[in-house]
Amino acid sequence: MPEQPHPAQDRPDDREPDLTAGAAARRLGVAVATLRSWDRRYGLGASRVTDGGHRRYSQADMLRLRRMCALVADGAPVADAARAVLGGDQAQTPAEDGGNAEPGVGERPAGRFGGGHTLPTGHHVGRRARGLARAAMRLDALAVHGNLDRAITELGVATAWAYLIQPVLYGMGRKWEGGASGPDADNPNRYVEVEHLLSECVLAALHRTAGRRGAPSVPVTPCAFGSRGVLLACTDRELHTLPLHALDAALAERGVAASMFGAALPTDALLRAVDRIRPSAVVLWSQHPDTADPAALRRLHNAPGTTVFAGGAGWSAPLPGNTVRITSLGQALAALTATP
Repeated sequence: MPEQPHPAQDRPDDREPDLTAGAAARRLGVAVATLRSWDRRYGLGASRVTDGGHRRYSQADMLRLRRMCALVADGAPVADAARAVLGGDQAQTPAEDGGNAEPGVGERPAGRFGGGHTLPTGHHVGRRARGLARAAMRLDALAVHGNLDRAITELGVATAWAYLIQPVLYGMGRKWEGGASGPDADNPNRYVEVEHLLSECVLAALHRTAGRRGAPSVPVTPCAFGSRGVLLACTDRELHTLPLHALDAALAERGVAASMFGAALPTDALLRAVDRIRPSAVVLWSQHPDTADPAALRRLHNAPGTTVFAGGAGWSAPLPGNTVRITSLGQALAALTATP
């Protein structure tokens, strides 16, 4: 009599084993409490039960939950995302379930640092910012890139920077501060990985936009500084470059030529670059007073035909010569794309 197959052998070899709640949560990058909440509120739970009564997540369950995470990461309210995944009306409406405040997914209550995978982006940010924040806290690089690319394409760099990227970066900083001084004080570096991932994704998105400069589809904006372009650089002690990269990408959208030299450019190297390129304008960036270098501004004024801009919060008045101070991306764009 042929040997009867063991129940475990009934499963095809190429099918992944069913997952516990903890294993499923780790795969998805969410908290176990979030999975339980989705199951309780919307019926998005585990479909298999072991002989011992333990619930297990199948591949089909995981596919539904991955779609749920993707929709939430794109900024959809949790109840709407659940309804879309289920393909019917099983999910409660936001009014019925009190909003989208599931642990680890919704916005944090004001005035306190929450636990789990949440990021305080403020009270007035839009769905895009909430989606970007959720994707960042899940360390979902693909979703972060998708959110950023869609926002920049649909809104433009300046709007995406002001209403999406900056609020989320600010929230990330608050989250890090909360970890350093709040309940996670024993692990002050807990959210550094989120900061690094988000910053790198933002930088990559801005690079993609700047890389399209000169493409036939990019219109050229006639402006006072367009003839010989703009040179962008940080002072020799400034390491924070994201705002300057945002300016570079925003100028690229407008077809304005620019050369980006990045962080911590020595003053002598800056002067050599100015002498070789002969730009119409130079933007020297300083984010903190400790990195401001008025002497570098004074030396830049020796370059003929070049307008000098001091960008960032690091500079304080009075500035040497006819230096123009710019403190925001919008202000910088207005100055650098002004008509002749």
